[in-house]
Amino acid sequence: MQYFLYITVFLTGLLMGSFFNVCIYRIPREESIAFPPSHCPSCGNQLKFQDLIPVFSWIFLGGRCRYCKEKISPRYPFIELLTGIAYLLLFLKFGFTGTFLTYVILCSILIIATAIDIEHQIIPNGLVLTGAIAGVILTLTGLSVNWKDALLGLLVGGGTFLLIALIAEWVMKKEGMGGGDIKLMGMIGLLIGWKLTALSILLSVYAGGLIGGLLLLLRKKKQGDAIPYGPFIAAGTIISIFFGN
Repeated sequence: MQYFLYITVFLTGLLMGSFFNVCIYRIPREESIAFPPSHCPSCGNQLKFQDLIPVFSWIFLGGRCRYCKEKISPRYPFIELLTGIAYLLLFLKFGFTGTFLTYVILCSILIIATAIDIEHQIIPNGLVLTGAIAGVILTLTGLSVNWKDALLGLLVGGGTFLLIALIAEWVMKKEGMGGGDIKLMGMIGLLIGWKLTALSILLSVYAGGLIGGLLLLLRKKKQGDAIPYGPFIAAGTIISIFFGN
């Protein structure tokens, strides 16, 4: 029975990851995530059931569209596997609890936001708003942190990044923190409370400094180049929720 639950949670994650791929592709293009049905972005052919099996369809088709033979990005099976593994790890650590539900919603939003930020360097307001609404509902129903902790988390997360942005603009005369990052961190605080939010901010700074430094050393980026900060926020937050306590 226990292993059946593990498999069910993992498969649910794979299916949700497939849906997240739709969100990642369509949201930045301001397209509906529901209509039209899934189709190949190259030839426009509507995909059938056998084309939409998470991970396995990509493998069996050799990473190409069945109809036009155009390459399909490996991002698709990666997002599906990542979501499945994330859901399973959360279930193993927290079981079927309000905390598990809270963190599943949070990780889902972080996966979508990170992929979009890497490709387009934006964090859509709709994603942040979805997470904020979920945070309010979960708090009011007692499934997440209490309302005081949630409110403090919102202030610590959004307020800290807003302060960084204002100081950077005043001292360096340039944007130090994007508006999307500020809102994303505020939403995270609403879901996980102020203590884990403070740790997430600290870890995101460490991650950003480490990866940013490596990119400069490897000459993948030049001094002054913009680097999406969403992935570092996501990394810091995920480490916090698994190991922060």
